Amino acid sequence: MNRRTFLSASAAVPAALPVLVRAADAPPRPVNRTTTAIAAYYLNAHMYTIVPRHVRADMEWMASIGTQYLCVGVLEQDLFAARENHALILAEATRVGMKVLAVPSRWAGLTAGAPKTPSLFSVANPDTWMMNKRGTTFVSPQVSGVISSIHHPKTLQFFQDTLAELFRQHPTMAGLILDEPKAFNIDTSPMAVAALGANAPLEAHLGAARDFYSKVCRFAKERWPEKLTILFQKADNHTPAELTAGGGVGPLDYYGCDGRPWTREEDQRFPHGGANSESGKGKILLSGIGQLFINTARKVPGRKSFFLAENHNITVAMIDAMDRDYPAALALRPDLFAYYYYPRNVQEPDRAMEIIAKHIRRFTQG
Repeated sequence: MNRRTFLSASAAVPAALPVLVRAADAPPRPVNRTTTAIAAYYLNAHMYTIVPRHVRADMEWMASIGTQYLCVGVLEQDLFAARENHALILAEATRVGMKVLAVPSRWAGLTAGAPKTPSLFSVANPDTWMMNKRGTTFVSPQVSGVISSIHHPKTLQFFQDTLAELFRQHPTMAGLILDEPKAFNIDTSPMAVAALGANAPLEAHLGAARDFYSKVCRFAKERWPEKLTILFQKADNHTPAELTAGGGVGPLDYYGCDGRPWTREEDQRFPHGGANSESGKGKILLSGIGQLFINTARKVPGRKSFFLAENHNITVAMIDAMDRDYPAALALRPDLFAYYYYPRNVQEPDRAMEIIAKHIRRFTQG
């Protein structure tokens, strides 16, 4: 594109997208005529470079398709290094009528979220580290480095103290999301052996994880009863034992899963290895798997269901599959349905977001 063409195209942007660039105009408000609330995952966007007009445009885009909740990633270090950034995002989300949910990210290595960084707490407290079946701390080195054991008393205290600081800084946040919580596996650390005994069966470890996250949620509900507590697991963790443990966490307002918004047949066409393999084979919302999590959530009176439709690490072929199957994922009607807003590693990010916007707008507004 030559300079004259570029300038002409740039000059046309305000006319083409007035909602996104005219901050003085009345902002869009979410319109959603369904019983399924819509959320956007906005993980660590603008944490160290923040441009207010970009954040404003992001919020208005999301609101225009019916998004009601914004989910922001919160690293423990963000509470001293990026508090003003979070405050700006919270203010802009509130301006367009969206509520904000915190996604505690990599706390003690026990939650997902973003980015993939070691927990400062875990790094500073090696006595808390979980161990695998081989007796080493090599549990999840490519995700968070090390993971602190749920059996160490410091770990629960860290969660409670950090939640208290989060909601002290940002009291209008609507709640928290425990994203793919870890420890639903075997821990052979000395603390785990002391608590469960040597060679404890998997079910004992799953039960201990259930109890730990229940303590986190109970702490939140006792301190801030109006705030939402949400927990979801990976869709490929759907054995009866895993569903019983995850669905047994309480008090929870929402329980569910994250996975690709397509069928098992589509999923089998894609390679599960290399750069686009993070979701794992079988980590899907369709072909009956997402419905298992909806059913599990609704077994508890008053509890609602949750989906996060994963659209990160997407190749062009996957975009086509997402386009075909997205309406079917929405048609399952979980009580809260989330999508990623411009996530990482997408070959054609604008096209992918246009497809998501098309389907969500059609779902929420007809």
